[in-house]
Amino acid sequence: MLATALLAGCGAPDPAGGAASPAPVAASPATTVETPLTSEATPSPEATQTPGSALSATPDETGAAKPSAGTNAADVAFARQMVPHHLQALEMARLAQTRAGDPWVGEFAAKVATARDTDIRTFKGWLDMWGAEPLPRDHAMPGTQKRAEIEALAKLNGPSFDRKYVTLMIEHDNGAIKLARAEQAGGAFEGAKALAVATATSLGAEIKELKKYRALLD
Repeated sequence: MLATALLAGCGAPDPAGGAASPAPVAASPATTVETPLTSEATPSPEATQTPGSALSATPDETGAAKPSAGTNAADVAFARQMVPHHLQALEMARLAQTRAGDPWVGEFAAKVATARDTDIRTFKGWLDMWGAEPLPRDHAMPGTQKRAEIEALAKLNGPSFDRKYVTLMIEHDNGAIKLARAEQAGGAFEGAKALAVATATSLGAEIKELKKYRALLD
């Protein structure tokens, strides 16, 4: 069984409920091996608001607000994109709770759900502060899956679900990293730029875990 193989390679799951990684993940300044899926650097809307960083309270007809001093269009676009992007990761994680065959997949998905929910709250707080709205749930972005792909995933169970979920999550995380790097390069709001760094780091750690697990399936 894959869970047995993983436990033999890296030790038993944490008694507190944390999932064991298929193989050690190298630590980085923004994340740790024990908690690769959390965005510890995630700032709250209140903590990261700086004088002059608010946007116009009236969004334009597309749902985006007009940026003012301290915040630019890249910051608004990042938050608007990441809400639906993370919501799709949450949707896939919830499917894993009832359809995964290997306990490691279910535990991994539970950690994903916790981390994404935290970040979604932060992004929505910023958007409320800026008078902007998230993009629609079905908006095409790097790494997101079409509705038909999610529906197909929902029909799988056991090992077939595990393989598909892991493959889709690797694509999904790579797409989110592209969005985060765009914010790092073009954003102005310090809170959003800090969260972009944390996102790229933590999702990079996720991808390493997922790839090592997928190698065991081949």
